[in-house]
Amino acid sequence: MIGIGPADSRYPPGLLDLRCPPDPLWVDGETAPLASRAVSIVGTRRMTPYGARVARELASACAEAGVVVVSGLAQGVDSAAHHGALDARGKTIAVLGAGIPSYLREARGRRRTLAHAIRASGALVSEFPPEAPPQIWTFAQRDSTIAALGELTVVVEAPIGSGALITVKEARRLCRPVYAVPGPIGVAASAGANALIATGAAKALTDPAMLLAALGASARVRAPDGDDLDSRILDALASSPAGPDALARRVGVNAGPLSSHLARLVIRGVIAATPDGRFVRR
Repeated sequence: MIGIGPADSRYPPGLLDLRCPPDPLWVDGETAPLASRAVSIVGTRRMTPYGARVARELASACAEAGVVVVSGLAQGVDSAAHHGALDARGKTIAVLGAGIPSYLREARGRRRTLAHAIRASGALVSEFPPEAPPQIWTFAQRDSTIAALGELTVVVEAPIGSGALITVKEARRLCRPVYAVPGPIGVAASAGANALIATGAAKALTDPAMLLAALGASARVRAPDGDDLDSRILDALASSPAGPDALARRVGVNAGPLSSHLARLVIRGVIAATPDGRFVRR
């Protein structure tokens, strides 16, 4: 772990736009991604399956195009975004609301595993001293750092009053573009994101291609795979998980032929089985 100041050539130039650029910025991992093009992807800790899928897809598309994904390593949308970047073998930066050693010492389970994966393929960064514990104000402050590191900010899901909206406020103060993913009316997880769009504080983001176009980045060309039924299954799972019987009704086929397609999609990693026997799009 190293500490770098604003005069260091490795210091992220975007942070110089902040009122008080972190000095030093503590970094554990690679420093090269700090100088690369980046997008900030944030959202609620209590994401829906829809939010999880969208966060992963947006992050994966950016990572495949060589754009670094920045988020806050919180559970929910932040973690989904980091996972999406790692799944695409890209770089991702996690901005912590505590000192790095302090965070790593307290992290447990999946968050600890994810933190080490990010450190190995990107960086953990913090503006707080190594042993600083997490506090309410440190998370609000790190949200400003997340906004400053990205060329633009994307809100995937955020209820009214979400901490992700602090990142939006800072991004707008920095005159960085803000995008929000529209969500279903009446779903609390999307209420804040929908309000951003309705008030003109954010542009509606409808797919990864739109995000890449906003960044001026090129998507990786993929070879077509699967067939029409695979596409119908993925569309049917776009909004919510479903069991085999319900899914068969949605796509209009018998459960027997459907099972082989589900198995293939699971092997490809585009859907996953949940503990209750349903399938969810990843």
